[in-house]
Amino acid sequence: MSRSTGPYGSGELKIVSLYDVAEADLACFYSEILTAAFSPEELVTWDELREAAANNPGPGVLVLDGETVVGGMLGEIYPRSGVLLLSYIAVRPDTRGRGIGRVLLTEVIPQWRAAVLPSIVLAEIEDPRFHEPSSYGDPGARLRLYQRTGAALLPMPFFQPSLRPGLSRVFDMLLICLDESGPTVPTPAVTAFLEEYFELCEGSAAVSADADFLALRRGACEAEADGRLPLWPLDRVPEIPRFRRASA
Repeated sequence: MSRSTGPYGSGELKIVSLYDVAEADLACFYSEILTAAFSPEELVTWDELREAAANNPGPGVLVLDGETVVGGMLGEIYPRSGVLLLSYIAVRPDTRGRGIGRVLLTEVIPQWRAAVLPSIVLAEIEDPRFHEPSSYGDPGARLRLYQRTGAALLPMPFFQPSLRPGLSRVFDMLLICLDESGPTVPTPAVTAFLEEYFELCEGSAAVSADADFLALRRGACEAEADGRLPLWPLDRVPEIPRFRRASA
């Protein structure tokens, strides 16, 4: 994929496939952009990202200003559930507000959807009610970006699994939908994704016996009607209850 988005800085802004860039560009995206936008608990390691890029498990793009990497977006396909998860979207801090994120969400995501044909396109974001602005960014601003680009809210509390041993789960998250499929999504696809995601990250024991995971899955089922979950506008975030941890 290669697309010109107009002039910026000293060069022309282009969107290129992750699998068409040099490893040095991917390393730059990781070390200078992703690590500045996501806490260690929310971020894969460089080795994991490099291996994923080599094995081509899901869609990804980098944004280049001339020869300089200024942003990117990575997705991951969950084959059992058919879900495409937007894993990361980030731009250099000095390029924020220039519309790069909007272009990625409104123009690249539809291309991914057409190529992958997922059951649902999901993303996980920090709930700005409980995550304050920090050096990693402003959760409120991220929520507003998704709101402007048409994302919808799954009406359930959510938390991110531990991405690897030694890391904590990330609580007080929101699960949002980037689809254009209508006012609802199929509950079986959502619950299958949750099981697949947590099993991949934490192992089968988490899915079968962990009290917090079982409560998370139950929350999705409780919000359904006729086998489908409604999608809410993002301005209804205040109506999402805070997840109550069994260990708390």
